[in-house]
Parts: sequence; structure tokens; C-alpha cells
Amino acid sequence: MEDLSNRVAVVTGAGSGIGAGIARACAERGMHVVLADIEGDAAESVAAELVASGATAHAVRTDVSRAEEVEALAEESFDRFGRVDLLCNNAGVAQGGTLHELRPEDWQWTLGVNLYGVIHGCRAFVPRWLERGDRAHVVNTASVGGFLSGPVLGMYSTSKFAVVAYTEALAQELAERGIGASVLCPGWTNTNLGKASRNRPSDLGTAPDGLEIITPGMAEGMDPVEVGRHVLRGVRENALYIFTHPEFAPLIAERFEKVLAALERGKEPPA
Repeated sequence: MEDLSNRVAVVTGAGSGIGAGIARACAERGMHVVLADIEGDAAESVAAELVASGATAHAVRTDVSRAEEVEALAEESFDRFGRVDLLCNNAGVAQGGTLHELRPEDWQWTLGVNLYGVIHGCRAFVPRWLERGDRAHVVNTASVGGFLSGPVLGMYSTSKFAVVAYTEALAQELAERGIGASVLCPGWTNTNLGKASRNRPSDLGTAPDGLEIITPGMAEGMDPVEVGRHVLRGVRENALYIFTHPEFAPLIAERFEKVLAALERGKEPPA
């Protein structure tokens, strides 16, 4: 998908952070943008900004953890524009804490947004593309945390590892059908992810945030619009992996070196 001008993009989590950055980058390229976010007012605000700049934009309040709302988003997007060329399943949340102490409702919220938001998005849009014979592209937002894990953010990384695996499989399934798939794996980005609990459903109780560990890095992080530009380069190149922060390469390499060493060890008979 080399020429993005006049194509239609749907971006979830587009009311702030990376989602808003992707939406702005899409507008820069002359795309029409549907901005979905659980914070409807925030999505409306970014959409109004894009319209004022001369772009075509439309906001839809959407809770991506609810399959019926993502289905409604797809319906409205196709009805309004007649097509969708790019889907960015970007909405995400984070909670910090010790894994064995996190409650089922904590997992329900994190996986509901970070993983099921991706699943619901693909289930709503991909069948429409296949039925219509469209050539299209989907970008699922994971994180460098989809390749690296550690204390405090273990639940977040669990959800993002799953998004990486899901996208790798999806790309293989759709490669011969004219639909590309990429997984976005950003590092430190200047967003308000650390305040994600503001959107946690009240019936799930209070979130055990514990996210002070990420606040400094995010405050000094990459401009979300720059992340969005990386996304669109990846779409144009039909890249499976979209990384934005090469400084994480040594850590990721170290992880895979340990995996390869363990595989080599498996060649030796156990004592």
C-alpha cells in the first residue's frame, strides 16, 4: 500500500497518545481518518483539530473490549466512507503490580483492552475486506514489552506478547489474500498510559496502578506523531514488525541469545 492519499484509516485509542499520533500522521498523508476511543470527547477533539487542518475526520466513541461496539465501529466506518483501507488496533491500557497479587478483574481489564481489542478489531474488519475482495492492512499495537518482560509490568507484557503472536499468525493467514498485517512495538513514548486507570470500568474496582516505574521514561519519550510516521512507513513497506526505538536492540538480542543457547543445550543428553 504505497500510496496512502485519499485512503481511509480507522484508529482505536485515537483520543490521545500513540493513537492520536497515528491519526495525525494519517492526516499528514492525506488520509481520511475515523478516530475511535472510549473517551468520546477526546476523540472528537482530535477529529476537530484534523478537520480544521483540512483533513476529513470522524470520531466514534468505542470501547474496544466490547465486541458489539467494535462491530458497530466497522459498520459506521464502511457506511460513512464506503471503504476502510487501514485498521490500527491501538487502544491500550497498563497496570503495574506483582503477578501473583493481581486479581482476576485486573487481568480482565488489561486483556480485554490490549488483547481482545485487537481480536475484536480483526473479527469486525477482516471478514468485510475478504468478502469485498479489498486489499487492506491492519496494524496491531504491541510494545517492546512484547519482546521483553520483567517485574511490575508483567501483566502488560503478557498482553503484548500475545499481540505479537496473534499478529505473526494473522500475517501468515492473510498474506495470500491481499491483506497485510504489522505489529507495532514502540518504546518510550510521550503518552498518558500511566494514567490509563481513569478509563477502568467501575464495576471492576480500583486499579493497582504501581506505574511510577514508567513515568520518567514516558515523559521524555518520542512524540506520538513520530511513532505514527513509523507506522505508515511500515504499512507502505508491508513490514511485519514496526520498531521505533532501536536502542532496545541489545536487550532483545540478549533475550534471543538466551533462547538459542537453551536450544543448543537441548542437544546434550540430560545427566
